Amino acid sequence: MLINTLLIKVRYYLDSLYFPLSIALLAFLTWIMPGGFGWIFALLYFLLTFLPLLDKQGKPYMPLLICLPIIVNSKISFETMPPFFYLIGAGILLSMILFIIIRKPRFQRGDLSIEMLLLFTVFFISFMVASVQQGKVDSNGLLYLISLFGCAAIYIIFSTVLGQGETLSYFSKTVAFLSMAICLEILVYLFKNGFSIVGIDFTLGWSYTSQTASTILCLSLPFYAILISSHKPYWFIGEVFTIAGIIFLSADSGLLCLILGIIPLILLTFNSYKKYYPYICLGLIIFIGVTFGLLLGFNERFSSRVLVAIQSLNLGNEQAIWRKDLFSKAISLFTANPVIGSSFLSMTSENGTIILMSNTVLTTLVGGGSIGLVAFLLFEIKNYYTCLKKKSHEKWLFFLFLIFIELIGLIDNTIYNLMILLFFLIANSSYQMSNRPADVIIYDSFYENYKKLD
Repeated sequence: MLINTLLIKVRYYLDSLYFPLSIALLAFLTWIMPGGFGWIFALLYFLLTFLPLLDKQGKPYMPLLICLPIIVNSKISFETMPPFFYLIGAGILLSMILFIIIRKPRFQRGDLSIEMLLLFTVFFISFMVASVQQGKVDSNGLLYLISLFGCAAIYIIFSTVLGQGETLSYFSKTVAFLSMAICLEILVYLFKNGFSIVGIDFTLGWSYTSQTASTILCLSLPFYAILISSHKPYWFIGEVFTIAGIIFLSADSGLLCLILGIIPLILLTFNSYKKYYPYICLGLIIFIGVTFGLLLGFNERFSSRVLVAIQSLNLGNEQAIWRKDLFSKAISLFTANPVIGSSFLSMTSENGTIILMSNTVLTTLVGGGSIGLVAFLLFEIKNYYTCLKKKSHEKWLFFLFLIFIELIGLIDNTIYNLMILLFFLIANSSYQMSNRPADVIIYDSFYENYKKLD
């Protein structure tokens, strides 16, 4: 009896917002601890990876997966990853496999798995062709490709363990706590370096430039909107905190996303507030307009960042020198191998990192050539088709999330950044599996008639 009571309480904890809050807090505490002290909270994080085995559905794996990358406070690469990162990752994977063995859920391959694996296979073939031509196999490039396939495998396993029911709301809360943890990390950085728009020396470790952190914060905004649109306006506080983080980071892609996406975001967020809808939208648009105007007028660094962000829409005349160099390099690499591409072998650096081309299409062309671009277009078509065919009142907010990815991908790395790819795949699975039809249809009309007779 005591065990059943404890089990009920554990399941309540796992299904409530307290579990993703706990994981996000542990991720932040692991990140903030110097030296080996991070192991204290990392071990607790590791132990919690097995707690979802007590639940009937796999929703609790959401925070465990998407909060994992932000625990690293040193410059992240294949050569510098801390051991506890691999320990926790192995714990999550083992836990999900045990969940499948114990619960025996129906296999779900995920809506994007075939197109995604086709794209990654093209990249792998391109890599092997380039390796044969150059007579060497770069370990960093190979590890990166293996990581892409690893993300695809996690996507399929996660889709299987997730189960049916309302999962998008849980994921939205998880993303909210993730973004708050990232904002806390930014706040710590600002305490150490002064409260101003961050410079080029910005680093959180896992985000060694402002772009990756800014992208995650931008992509979290539609999920805040999903929570607020379900008449939970208190989440607006966290969204304001997140927008402040985006402004402090002032990455070109983040500012561009915020400038072009803020009004559609407001209009879609408060559409369910009926008679208050026009007043809320008008008030927020005026407030945001005035705030942006004051920042542009009185903060020279912010105004220059905004101008560069808007100018970056002209891809043929890129203002940022470093991005212009990447674009030029990408075009030359593609023209050298237009069919299969120059592969990710041409994007590896000596310190173990992959230097992507700061544009989704250009990275695709370099990594897989024209064949890779065709595979990528198939992936994009399936992505938007599966989004729009689903009957859900969150459809257009999730569609806006996809548009944010495309917009940021014009001048930055999105789905080929491993952290963002994992975030995108978990988000897609949560959206598609949310309130999906039951695996077995049970007709209860006989029992209803029996009740009437009784």
